[in-house]
Order: sequence, then C-alpha cells, then structure tokens
Amino acid sequence: MRKTPNRKGYWGLLGLLPLLFLLTACPRGGGAPPPPGGINGWVVSANAGAPVEGATVTVYEAGTSTAVATATTAADGSFTVNLAPGAYDLVVNKAGMAGSKVMNVRVVGDDWTPLPVIQRKAFNPSWPTDPPEVTLEKVADGNTYDARHGYIPYRVRVQPAAPLDTFLIYTALGKTPGSGFLTGQRALFVSVNDTGDQFLDPLDYAAAGPTTFQVVVYDTNGNRTQLIRYVSVTIPFDGNYDLVAPQLTRVRAVTLNRGLDFYSVAPQAAPPGGNLYAELIWRPKTDFSHVPNDLPYGYHIYRSFDGENFERIGTVDGGTNSYVDASPELAPGKKTYYRVTAFVGTQESDPSNVLVTTPLEAFEVHLTAPADDAQNVSVTPTFEWEVSQRVGAHQYYAGAIWDTLTGENAFFTNAAQLMLVDRTSWTWNEDGAYNGTPLETLQRGRSYEWHLIEAYALDDPVHPTAVSVAADGLGLWFPWVPSADHFTFTTAP
Repeated sequence: MRKTPNRKGYWGLLGLLPLLFLLTACPRGGGAPPPPGGINGWVVSANAGAPVEGATVTVYEAGTSTAVATATTAADGSFTVNLAPGAYDLVVNKAGMAGSKVMNVRVVGDDWTPLPVIQRKAFNPSWPTDPPEVTLEKVADGNTYDARHGYIPYRVRVQPAAPLDTFLIYTALGKTPGSGFLTGQRALFVSVNDTGDQFLDPLDYAAAGPTTFQVVVYDTNGNRTQLIRYVSVTIPFDGNYDLVAPQLTRVRAVTLNRGLDFYSVAPQAAPPGGNLYAELIWRPKTDFSHVPNDLPYGYHIYRSFDGENFERIGTVDGGTNSYVDASPELAPGKKTYYRVTAFVGTQESDPSNVLVTTPLEAFEVHLTAPADDAQNVSVTPTFEWEVSQRVGAHQYYAGAIWDTLTGENAFFTNAAQLMLVDRTSWTWNEDGAYNGTPLETLQRGRSYEWHLIEAYALDDPVHPTAVSVAADGLGLWFPWVPSADHFTFTTAP
C-alpha cells in the first residue's frame, strides 16, 4: 500500500468532510521531474459514501480553462496529482454521474493537500451534468475577520445549467459543509439561486487563525460545485487560561450495509454501496473556581491509526460535545484512536483520554422461510433467515409481522432479552409471550407480510465500540436502515 503524502498545517481543515483514497495522474509534461507536492484526493458518491471508480479528474489553473493535469480514480476512489504551488480548480466527470467541481484549491510549497470530492449519481443522466456556476460575494482570499464583531457578511449567487434548478446551498467556516448529521454546524438554503445578504458567526464554528470559508451547491440533477476561500479569524481572548482536558466518554464506529446519501437536512473506507463513520462523545471538564477563564472557545478532535501519531481532523465550538468522523481513511478492521482537547486561541488543554474503535465489516441478511408467496403455511410458522457472514462478537435480530387484512402488527423477539441473539430462526410464540391473546397463533387462511426489523452486530455486548447494521427499522443506531427483504405468505385454511 502506498504511503499517503504528509498533511501539514491548517490544510487538514480541508479533510473535515468524510470520504476515500489515492491514485496517480499524468505529469505536467516535458522531461522535467514532477513537483514534489500536489493534491491527494478521493472521489466518493456521498458523505461517508462508497468510492467512485473510473472518474476523470481534470485540474485547471484556478479561474481559467488552462488544464494542467488529469487523473483517473482507482477502485478505492483515490487520485493523486503532482502540482506546483498555486491555486487550482478540479472538474470530475463520469458517464451516468452528475458533474462535480471544486474551485480554488491551494497547493503550498511541497505539501500535499487532501481533498475529498463528492460525485453523486445523476438523477437523470440525460439532463445536463455541468456543475452550477457559483459566485461568492464579500468574502475574498486573505480577508481577516475579528470574531468580537460576531459576523462575516457574504452572499452566494448560483446559476445552474438550464433547465435545472438550484437544490441546496451550504456555507460554513473551517470545513466542507453538507449533511447536518455528518458535518454539524452549517448554513443551509433550499431551492433558491441567491441567498441574499447573509452572515456567519465565527463563534458558531470556533474559528480562529487561518481557516476556510466554503460553499457547496447542488442542483436538481445532483451536480455539485464547491468553492473555497482562505481567510483568517482573530478572537478577542487573551491571557492565561486554566483549560481542563475533556473526558472522551464514547467512540463508536458505525457500518451500514447500504448507502445513505447524507445529502440534505432530513462511508476502500465505506463498504461498496454502504456507509462507514465514527461517532465521538465527550464530557467537558471545568474548574468553576476559575470561571470564566477555563471555559473553552472550542474543541479540537484528533485521530491516529497507530496510537502514537495524532492528527487534528476537526474543530467544534465550545458548546458542542460530539463529532462524527466520516473520513475516507476509516476502513473495516482498521484500528482507530481518538482524543480531544479544549482550546482558547492558541492555548490548548492537555489531551483527553484515548478511546479506540475497530470498524466492523458489513453483512447482509436474507429471509429464507416462509418463502415469499408461500401457501398453506402453518399458523405457528418457523421464521428463518441467513447471513452473508458473521461479524462482531454477537448478532442481534428482531422480526415483525403484518396482517395484510387487518393491518395489525406484531413483533417476534426474545421477551427477556428484547432481541434474538446469535439466532437465525424463531418459531411463532415459542416463548409464550402471546398466550391468551388473539396472536397466540396466526389466523387460518390469512395473508401476512414479514421482515427483520432489526439485524445488527456488536463488537462487545456491554460496551460496544463498533456496530454493523444490516437493518434498523426502529432507528436504534440512527439513521434508519430498511430491511432488504419483505416476504408475504398465506396460512393454511
């Protein structure tokens, strides 16, 4: 496996959006050796989503039509282009996919800039796949803002390719905005081409020092444009602070076996067609004898894959105690370490405790009996299912049955444990939970539909640090994941 180029300084801010891997590209031409740095990117289908293989990435000098490099994404969605220091625009194309464009990406010295890029499936491939034209007013590279004034004024104007309409406009400081679940604080505008005069408050993003102002726009065919401006924020806090390290209370990796887009308000990293991300929760620690000196301006989140070398991957404001890491570097079986610090300006607390997770593989569950459209089924049927592979320490299941005539629903689980643990069959009312009720047996000559409403695996039954979800109809792990199979059968007359 090739070594990922080093990521230095605040360019890690570009990596706050989730996503995936690496490749090679055409050199800039001639016999001269390629520049030592450039862009190290991944193209994926959604935040925390699956890789897009075979997409063409064309790199232009920023604001021009002068192409300087091309690349084709590998099976893991990765690409790498060697580039001289400067600003660049990237355009991503693939048949059947919507267009995607990232504007004003900086390469500094011989550093590598990490760049996750989202390229969605086109809603209708026969519609235009040109990324929207986006203009950001009032925010320019090099601008400095004082957080004491509370607001950064801006205005976004969008011109999608005809006959498409603008679907979503996102804006944020210090990260690439998108789904609220994965990217946290951001501004959102729906179905407008012009945001009008707006403001972002640096305090909402714990913005301090060099950072980015980013805009992401989607049109109704899924075409996407991302625009980056490099700015700086000064904060009105100085002096010595008695910052206390927070306590990291939970880290849990979540693997979903089918991809959710994490597209609007409503994760090779991710399994193909699925999602993978890690959820972090911490408890702030405060010595109230020093109020307000030790109240943090924000928290920095750090990640390591060897337990020793930690890289800052995100920042949230001081009123937030959670973070979702949807990085493309996460992968099933890859041990991952996290810690958190509190900060004010350039002053930072000691690190929190370290918690570890190893994401689980995805797995599928399919119903086997009663088979779909089965007839003359017993009124005390045995429900059976099979799994594609056993993952984690234990697997948990719960089924649901629906009377298609009356609309009545019933669940089958272990009454004591609430879930069927490490089982792939269950006979109706085997535990007597429905004795003395109309559901003691099913009705004769009646049609029923059944499915597994819950199917998931845990690495530890008491203190889970990783879960793999095949079905979650109750939203126990969020977000809701529907069952793959729904079978109908008819009982014997």
